[in-house]
Amino acid sequence: MNNKSGNFFDKSLMMGWVRSMSSFGPRRAGSPAGLMNEDFLMEQLSNFGLENVHKEPIPIVYRESQKAVLELDEGEGFNPLNAQWIPYTAYTSERGIEGELVYADPKKLFQGGDWKGKIVLTDISFPNLNIKQIAKFSLGMYDPEGTLLNVNHPATWVRINWHIYKKAFKKGAIGFIGIIKDQPGGSYRMYAPYGFKEKDILDKPLPGFWVSKNDGPKLRELAKKGNNRIKMTHTGIHELGTTANIVGEIPGKSDEIIILHCHHDSPFKSPVEDASGCAVILALAKHFAEQRDNTRKIMVLFTAGHFYGSIGTRTFIKNHLKDIVPKVALEITVEHIAKEAIEDAEGNLVYSGQPEGTGIFVPFNKAMVDIVLNSVKKNSVDRVFLLPPEGPLGDYPPTDGGDWYEIGVPLINIISNPVYLLNEEDDLEWVMEDRLPKVAGAFADIVRKTDALSKKEIGEVEFSGFKLKMKFIKQLVKIKTTKFGTRPVY
Repeated sequence: MNNKSGNFFDKSLMMGWVRSMSSFGPRRAGSPAGLMNEDFLMEQLSNFGLENVHKEPIPIVYRESQKAVLELDEGEGFNPLNAQWIPYTAYTSERGIEGELVYADPKKLFQGGDWKGKIVLTDISFPNLNIKQIAKFSLGMYDPEGTLLNVNHPATWVRINWHIYKKAFKKGAIGFIGIIKDQPGGSYRMYAPYGFKEKDILDKPLPGFWVSKNDGPKLRELAKKGNNRIKMTHTGIHELGTTANIVGEIPGKSDEIIILHCHHDSPFKSPVEDASGCAVILALAKHFAEQRDNTRKIMVLFTAGHFYGSIGTRTFIKNHLKDIVPKVALEITVEHIAKEAIEDAEGNLVYSGQPEGTGIFVPFNKAMVDIVLNSVKKNSVDRVFLLPPEGPLGDYPPTDGGDWYEIGVPLINIISNPVYLLNEEDDLEWVMEDRLPKVAGAFADIVRKTDALSKKEIGEVEFSGFKLKMKFIKQLVKIKTTKFGTRPVY
């Protein structure tokens, strides 16, 4: 088959996979929906003709909320508030807990006052995603319409002031409420913090809820005045469970490996996060299984538990540190094929008419930069920055593939951050359907072009001065976003 461009890939087929995965519901680690999704991905890879298709089980503690209610008493009895439980925070008894609401002002250096037996309210902020600043550190970009630098929205995967949660526990509080004050569209239905890169995601000893920026002013005022009561009820499942990485292989002419990867779990039904990324990897798996023209072995990897401390990727690397990791020439991660959402005059989320601005993390290497840039141009994957794998956005790409960089494996990771990404509002309408085959086409080209390079050429650091500069910038950003030793939560 001669057509190697994005036109080869079937948008309808890819959206069919997205709909199937989304239909299972929230694909959280160990959940019935998550287990169904694992079986679905196994079935697809087997049907495509991949070899050695298998699950690699991972033991976890399965948690799922069953009853979650936040109620306010202003003197006339308790009335429910619009609120979302915070993942992995402690459950209450069936009767719930009651306490006085107190406000922790994140602008204050030291949090005084008596919090013992009370429920702490504070503001959770997002830093602004400064695209013009990021552009200064880019290794290239493809933005034919010149709109990318106009992007202006918060980095909703970073939660500033979350350290007050732990402070509240240390000061004897019995509960925590966070006002999501920077969320475009005003949603409170956010699945975070979810344990991304945390050592112990279950180390959240207080019951916790999110409320929206729309309800924030009223609650803030009541908390400052006192003489109010808040009731929290949050019960659910807490039991031993299992999730699994899904693996399949397409043999090559050598035993070196290219990994095609996406995480398979999700916060809600989440078509964008990350059924869309899985659909691209499925399309690539199907394509290369049919073509069988790859030089290196292709390993297709759907990892578990991105929303459980990235346990899938970390476990895979740990378990295969001797047999697979040394053979990996390149790791590719695809996440979030998304439409851009902006607020209208009424504060509602609407489609901007553009794909979400996208970062592609690439090696410090001219040959790799050229391959990626030429491939995205050829396949019309626009509004794209090529970014260093470490720098102003952190020690590693903020993807489920970032751990590969930390162990020295070259990677190309593509990701976008639409403002609804971690919210229940992520729905089928937000998947950028026309972009799915374009991204698949670009990465098919990248796989073929990198097949012509040696493992050494792929991993060679040519921009050593730029890499040192990125390490310095990274430390400056850490200092700027650190508050007395407390990093924001990613």
